[in-house]
Amino acid sequence: MKTILISGFEPFDGYSVNPSAEIIKAFKGKSIPDAKVISIVLPLDYNSALEKFRILLDEHEPDFILSLGQSNRPSITIERMGINVLNTDREDNYGNKPGSDIIDKRLDAAYFSNIDPHPLVDILRENDIPATISYHAGTYGCNWLFFNVMSWITKGEIDAMATFIHVPPLPQQAIEKNNYSLATMALEMQVRAIELVLDALLHSTI
Repeated sequence: MKTILISGFEPFDGYSVNPSAEIIKAFKGKSIPDAKVISIVLPLDYNSALEKFRILLDEHEPDFILSLGQSNRPSITIERMGINVLNTDREDNYGNKPGSDIIDKRLDAAYFSNIDPHPLVDILRENDIPATISYHAGTYGCNWLFFNVMSWITKGEIDAMATFIHVPPLPQQAIEKNNYSLATMALEMQVRAIELVLDALLHSTI
């Protein structure tokens, strides 16, 4: 039986919800054949999130790591790489601001995911779910987490396949911010997208 660790982030940027966290909630208690699913909603906190995540990784030694986050994009976007850059002007949810725009000066400029996103995007599109490949995970919490995870894998500290998926805002977030040009996607479609990704990973159809 394979073990999958799925993570999302708590709400940020003044929203009351984060679709990545809502997806995690949807998977709690959900039975997935041939798999044990470990899930966590991480705080957007540069001082504690990595430690919380690493504890779960070391405890459960997952075969697959699927990290999720919100982006104001109109489709599901599967990230190709994490970059060694962090925005020094943007605080996390707890008022922490990076002292340097380099995540770790001892590490490489970027790390590729060891999961090819192209087949996953094809599977989502075949199921009428808008999906694209992204070559830039931003310079905030999502990229920060993804970069660190891929650095652990590259250095051999973690033995797992990993990727990061950005999901669009939910319709209620457009209403919440009175921003009706905001690209959104229903939670049901987002959950279905992650189900399809997990099925592909577990059954080696990519």
